[in-house]
Amino acid sequence: MVVIDDHPVVRQGLRSLLSNYPDMTLVGEAGDAAAALDLVRRVLPDVILLDNRMPGQTGVSVLPQLREVAPNAKVLMLTSFDEDEYVARALQSGAHGYLLKNASDEVLASAVRAVHRGERVLSPPVLERVVQQFTESRQERALREAGLTAEERRILQLLAAGASNPKIAAQLYISETTVKRKLQEVFEKLGVSTRAEAAAVAVRRGLV
Repeated sequence: MVVIDDHPVVRQGLRSLLSNYPDMTLVGEAGDAAAALDLVRRVLPDVILLDNRMPGQTGVSVLPQLREVAPNAKVLMLTSFDEDEYVARALQSGAHGYLLKNASDEVLASAVRAVHRGERVLSPPVLERVVQQFTESRQERALREAGLTAEERRILQLLAAGASNPKIAAQLYISETTVKRKLQEVFEKLGVSTRAEAAAVAVRRGLV
């Protein structure tokens, strides 16, 4: 394994940390992209711990070149930056994982082992955002396909949460008659005939 980070203190800390794990061997360090390419070309490591912010090229920009000179190496981004743009570019450029520097020693060690096995690893905050974005996209797609209006979706959410018609009416400041009419329209769009069926379909299709 090699560590590529422009901060000597960080490299020292990682060196000390990794020495506690007999199954991990640090074979080199580099502080910038040029040195990193030379190092990786010489030692052909199994795993590369790569920071993003460095003098000259960033970690993300040099990543494809590292993968070219050591195609079998697994790259784990280890950085302080968790912006979606950095994460997306890193993964698109061939990184096997993206971990924040505030991760615990055990989490880092587990991540190194995971990428070495060929698994994908994302820091929990990053993974949560990815899942949230996927869920939102899925909901938007499902809502578009169902043809539900914003008000109908809100009614469906309240229904799925167990709200009665009077409670839905009170929440949306509309009459119970209007709620009944709109529920019937929702049922027709979903192809169901009961509240229970509507709730089940809504959950299954990601509408709520």
